[in-house]
Amino acid sequence: MATNTLYLRTPAKINLSLVVLGRREDGYHELLTEMVMIDLFDELLLEKVSDPGIHIRLSGRPVDGDPEKNLVVRALTLLVESAKKKRMHLSGGFAADLTKNIPVGAGLGGGSSNAAIALWGGNRLMGHPLSLDEMREIGRGLGADVPFFLGGPRAMGVGRGDILVPLPPPQPFAVLLWNPEIPLPTPSVYRALDPADLEYKETVELTEKERSNRIGSLLKSGDLVNTLEKAAIGLCPQIADGIDFLEKFRPGNVRMTGSGPTVFARFDSREKALGVAREMGGTLGGWTGVFEGLLSPPVPGV
Repeated sequence: MATNTLYLRTPAKINLSLVVLGRREDGYHELLTEMVMIDLFDELLLEKVSDPGIHIRLSGRPVDGDPEKNLVVRALTLLVESAKKKRMHLSGGFAADLTKNIPVGAGLGGGSSNAAIALWGGNRLMGHPLSLDEMREIGRGLGADVPFFLGGPRAMGVGRGDILVPLPPPQPFAVLLWNPEIPLPTPSVYRALDPADLEYKETVELTEKERSNRIGSLLKSGDLVNTLEKAAIGLCPQIADGIDFLEKFRPGNVRMTGSGPTVFARFDSREKALGVAREMGGTLGGWTGVFEGLLSPPVPGV
């Protein structure tokens, strides 16, 4: 039986490692990043409606900017345009009710996740006119992280981060997140990068074999690294406070995720993580939460 409405949950992610190797000729940066989805979700109620256009209502955490330029709106607009190119007869539009629970501008991929799951849901409501690969191609144009959320819960991102090497689901783990509640735009962090800190001083784009070798080395080492951390701390010194606090409890298991400012620590026990989160919130303020890694994709059929 066909349905006109879907209730979807869009997960956050953490970057266990993020290595910026150098600048590419296209102006972006060559990356290696291990990403894992976690059970912190935004909520998306998506409905196929008779009125044309894309209509969005936002609630939960405040989101800056014009709602009509939200990534959900942009994703659904591109989805409809792509379907029309296939000479599909389309009528009406979409109504999207998005509740934001994931901190915004936090390096947790909330906006990218919203866009990816909206693409999947909208495609389903229209009768699956686009393949998964076609949706991922739309996603690449919206943001390097978007294709990740149309796949499994753990992957290595290479190139700009949008070329994905699937990895087995993570071993079960608890992760404590702390955010100083200071949004940190990704472009600002990349602009603050010191070229002297990058491995390649000239433009670089690794071959497939070189990427494979670097992935193997990074996974084998098990190190948590983030090249963006120094630049992000320069813009938001509170990040260093969060890292220093957590290192007292979980040395070697603490890092900033993405472009920040969220800091995470891996714990063997959810109970211990909850205890540290309470102490951290009382000492540093900000937002804290304890979550677990996803073991399966957020949407079926991927």
